[in-house]
Amino acid sequence: MMPVGPILLTLVAVLVQYGFFARTLDELRFSRRGALLLIAGMLLGSLVELPLVPGLTVNLGGTLLPLGLVVYFFRTAGSPTEPLWGLAGAALTAGCVYLIGRWFPPGQPTELNLFFLDAQYLYGLVAGLAGYLTGRSLRNAFAAACLGAMLADLIQFVLRVPGVVHVGGGGFQETAVAAGLLALTLAGWLGEARPAPPVNQ
Repeated sequence: MMPVGPILLTLVAVLVQYGFFARTLDELRFSRRGALLLIAGMLLGSLVELPLVPGLTVNLGGTLLPLGLVVYFFRTAGSPTEPLWGLAGAALTAGCVYLIGRWFPPGQPTELNLFFLDAQYLYGLVAGLAGYLTGRSLRNAFAAACLGAMLADLIQFVLRVPGVVHVGGGGFQETAVAAGLLALTLAGWLGEARPAPPVNQ
């Protein structure tokens, strides 16, 4: 499987550097420099895998940093109900990803998956689309997709799926990051998700 996470993050970094996503960053109350530093942290952190318990690991760049970004979005939300919508969207996204995983289990040969598509790609695509559709704002679209992908992995671990479960995809296979970026891009560029309200001064 190709390292999708670093490719997407590098592409986003280039676009941010050249002025793309400027409106999206403003609505997220995030500076261009802050976005580039976060992307660099995710790229470097993707090399660090942290075991939690036997059979379960988290990745610094692909799980913990995106999770911190979600917490930041929730803490700077314009209304107290916005984080609740994000969590509800994450739960729905996790359910969608888990159901897809029942038909296309991870670790199976690529030939058994839809149109020679590796299951890990499919999880990120489903999580991104579900996060976009359930998110009521830019930040909630990212949160629902990112958290949903992580929650789906935790569901697999609780149900004792064979093998080691890497929350969020793990390492270079950053399903949660890819899903969050897809949801954020759809919400920002298609303009169907409502922008976050301004912060009360």
